[in-house]
Amino acid sequence: MRTSAVPAIVGLICFWASAEILAQTPGEQLPAYIQLRRDVLVNSDLWSNQPEILAANLGFEGIIGIPGLRSADDLPLAAAAGAGVNLDWAQFAPVPPLRNLTTGAGPLGVELGGFGNSPILGDAMPIEVSWPLLPSSVQPDNIAITLNTGDVVTPVAAALNPNYDYNERHVIVTFGEFANRQTPGSAGAIYPVAVSFVDGSSSLMAVGPHGPVSLTGLTIGSSSPYVSGPGLVGARLTPFSPVGDFAPPALAGASPNDGFSLYGDDAEYRLRLFTSGGFSPDGVSGFLATDFEKFFRLHAVDASGQSVTIDKTGQVYDLGAGTVQVIGLAEVGPPTTGEPDRTYDAEDHDNYFDIILKGDQAAIRLLQSVEIPTSTEPGYSDIYNPGGPGRTPIPGVIYTEPAAPQTFAINQALDESGTVSYASQDFANYDLDDDLPVVFWLNDSSGPGRLTASSNETNSLLAAGLTLKSIPFANEAARPGVSDIDAFFNSVTGDRIYTLDAVESLQLASSDAWQHIGRVFGAFDRSWPGAEPVYRFLDSTTGWHVFSPNLNDALQAEGIEYQGIGWYAASFVPVPQEVRFDRSDELLVTDALASGGMLSINGSGMLRLEAGGSFTQGIIIRDGRLQVNGSLSGGPLTVERDGVLSGKGVISNEVTVSGRLAPGQSPGTMTFLSSVDMAVDGVLEIELRFALALLGGSFHRPLPLPRVLAFATAFLDLAGTADRNI
Repeated sequence: MRTSAVPAIVGLICFWASAEILAQTPGEQLPAYIQLRRDVLVNSDLWSNQPEILAANLGFEGIIGIPGLRSADDLPLAAAAGAGVNLDWAQFAPVPPLRNLTTGAGPLGVELGGFGNSPILGDAMPIEVSWPLLPSSVQPDNIAITLNTGDVVTPVAAALNPNYDYNERHVIVTFGEFANRQTPGSAGAIYPVAVSFVDGSSSLMAVGPHGPVSLTGLTIGSSSPYVSGPGLVGARLTPFSPVGDFAPPALAGASPNDGFSLYGDDAEYRLRLFTSGGFSPDGVSGFLATDFEKFFRLHAVDASGQSVTIDKTGQVYDLGAGTVQVIGLAEVGPPTTGEPDRTYDAEDHDNYFDIILKGDQAAIRLLQSVEIPTSTEPGYSDIYNPGGPGRTPIPGVIYTEPAAPQTFAINQALDESGTVSYASQDFANYDLDDDLPVVFWLNDSSGPGRLTASSNETNSLLAAGLTLKSIPFANEAARPGVSDIDAFFNSVTGDRIYTLDAVESLQLASSDAWQHIGRVFGAFDRSWPGAEPVYRFLDSTTGWHVFSPNLNDALQAEGIEYQGIGWYAASFVPVPQEVRFDRSDELLVTDALASGGMLSINGSGMLRLEAGGSFTQGIIIRDGRLQVNGSLSGGPLTVERDGVLSGKGVISNEVTVSGRLAPGQSPGTMTFLSSVDMAVDGVLEIELRFALALLGGSFHRPLPLPRVLAFATAFLDLAGTADRNI
């Protein structure tokens, strides 16, 4: 909505525009619009236990959809509309990007940004939600904005830009006619007072731990940036993870900008700041990765109870329980080859900043709050939203106000996942393209399963008779820390191998039997938070490889050999809580397994856990044998009457034995760190020269004595207590 607070010389232009905030030619066929509406979220934060609107304040007025604004030559049009401008930088050679010179946007730029439509000289309002939005449900008619006049208006356009990274997507940016620049309460002032989510052509949805939920009915009050600038609505401290931190291809101009791409393994922890509006040093320019000391400081309470202010990048702070160091900012722009340069460097201008930290976890836990000072303190600068003045403000124009000084409590989330990954499992919901952010898994009745991130290829394979099994995990965009998964095809056996191992790739590529298909998707070679293992198996019957995030695909099929973890990726399909071994043969697993569920051993076969594992809900050995040669932990371990526990591992679980306990492995020692309760019908089976060690636990065996086989010269080391000596 237009304001009289712009120079009189442009008054006629502004008056004419306010009467005609018209939708332009729809841009629904443009790549950004299509890509933004794919129903994919990857490791996105949950900022609260239930979905809520965290803020919905007016962003700025009148600078979206400026007719004729396409290049630096058109900056007078942006200035006339009341947008902040950096006219001094426009004189440089080469000329900086237009976004570094003004926050004003032309209609074409708005549509190219994925909004599908553009107002003329429209206003902007970002709406921050605590759970990530289901992208396809974001529609203007789901949003009702109540003005102080009593009018209820609907935005002209709404989209997830610029909060488009797959691990973001909590903010709907809306454009329309919402306000003028008069201060609320003054004569003629028009401004939003409330924002609500309503049912339009469909319901606006967010995605939580159990899938999509409706947001219809949520409402919040609204404030004016012409009174006070942007603020923090969240500060979440977690172990660092790059999972999902990438943009759709059409919007990747400021990528990669995650902490690993910028700082490598120095990125150990991430304090993600969530803001009520874009942050800028002047309303136009972007932040740099080196800007921590200009805009932020952290507060901690050390081990002795003393307050500590952390305000320097690179300085090691000793908090008594360990050290903390600020490495820099992430979620700003991509790595640069030289010194950061605000004039030319790209920034994503979204509602997130990551303060990247390293140090000891005990010290990281002592961080209490993050503070935003202002220019009233020496060494600090003000923060504006994108309606600010820029470097060369035009006299007489009203711009948005800088942020007030503020301190925000840090949400310590070091011990919880607190994120969600989601992808529609209906292939019909995906557009046809060759590089989607998901991987399609297809069944082939005449060959091994197929994996591809191309919906074009998937469509062709479905037409050829293959069937879609699921859309199991994410395809990470190429960037530092992401490994290429290469595909190889054996035309003789029909086998397919997917691998990130460079040595294996060279070996296969040099073999006449294998054809190199190329990169099919991206994944990780390590277990980042938010990424799950995808296992590699070999079917000894067919000679074909099998790749699956579900261990049960091998644990319940005879003749399947475990070949390790192929890669790690964000998972979209929940795996069963029960990891169930049910075979009559032997299966060797060489990696440590981890599950939040239960492991059950069934059948007459043997599962060998060479590296142990952890099962939160415990382990039940009903039939067959579990051999543990590594460290085992988690919930209670129960050996039922027909089960056998053997091996030479270290077991932290509480153990109850009604079946057989067979320590050692010709010879060896099984070490228990917790109690072992032998039931009256339990059997302690000891081979010669074995030792059963209990460190810090106890061994309970009621009378009468259980049968003991091959007891001869065996011995027991009891570091704890025993009810009976043997």
